[in-house]
Amino acid sequence: MIAALCFLPFPALQAEDAPIKPEPAKPQAAEAQAAEAPSPRLVSLVLLLSGARTLDAAAVANAASPADGEKVAEDAVTAKSPSFIVKTPAGRFAVSTMAEPYFEASDKLAAELKDPTLADAIRQHRAWLSVDWIDKDEKADLRKVYQQVGQIIGQLVKKDTLAVYSPDTDQFHINDATLLGHLKSDDPLQDLAPAGVAGAEDGEITINSDDPKLIAAQDEAEAHWPEFLAAFKARSKGQYFAVKGRLQEGDKGEYLWIQVSDIDDKLVHGKLDNDPTALKKIARGADLHVAIEEVDDWLYSTAPAGEKATGKEDTKGGYTLRVFDEIEKVKDGE
Repeated sequence: MIAALCFLPFPALQAEDAPIKPEPAKPQAAEAQAAEAPSPRLVSLVLLLSGARTLDAAAVANAASPADGEKVAEDAVTAKSPSFIVKTPAGRFAVSTMAEPYFEASDKLAAELKDPTLADAIRQHRAWLSVDWIDKDEKADLRKVYQQVGQIIGQLVKKDTLAVYSPDTDQFHINDATLLGHLKSDDPLQDLAPAGVAGAEDGEITINSDDPKLIAAQDEAEAHWPEFLAAFKARSKGQYFAVKGRLQEGDKGEYLWIQVSDIDDKLVHGKLDNDPTALKKIARGADLHVAIEEVDDWLYSTAPAGEKATGKEDTKGGYTLRVFDEIEKVKDGE
């Protein structure tokens, strides 16, 4: 979801003959890290796998080869256990595979997430595979670097892939029909979802539609709709915009989040951004639209251009989400 990139100097590299051992990053650790010295950025994408995966130099060279360009030679790949280092025209990348969970406490993390599909992927993964950028170039365009990372890791997505994770931006994407398209796009991070945003109402919390607080939140979102429209018209590339609207399937209706790609006079167009519970004919990633009159909430990223959104303080809107947050705090005894 929120996929703004920041362009910061990359840390000093390990010696080329040293093994690359990516350090798994745990989501939602920003507050804990704030009091510590700044940690190196990990420009990387990670596949969460159902089982161990083996690689060889030929497979890595093939993955790093562009679909419509010169093939990367196998001798451009160096094995440095537990990684392979591949040199491409776009730079050097480490491809690593490990037969262990990526997160230190997968079950605990899964229990904290709102999205049940994502929670299952984290709970069930038993191994991981990563592609990391390892060049030191303070002037590098990280959007282009992520394009290359996305291209390489996209070639390595198989049936054992449960989800992809960006440790740099704390974003996920389930392995569904849309994943490869996102990874091989000009902005691979654009449609990855932040761990704490998607599915805020995924069946864990219910509230009556006539609840005064919910109605007040919906009215506030409607009153500020022109602000959302103005922000969308002035949007920057990669900036995240979403609306929550009512979708109908026969006699069943459900409010779901849609990542916005376009808005016309009557409709909001985009991709479904969470998993339906009542509706059975659509799934996350589906292209669809919702009538503006059926929109009951909206939000968008407000992180400065070139900087990563760090949480709710870097988003605008989300009026109904606040109501659910309050209910959840009461439920948890806070």
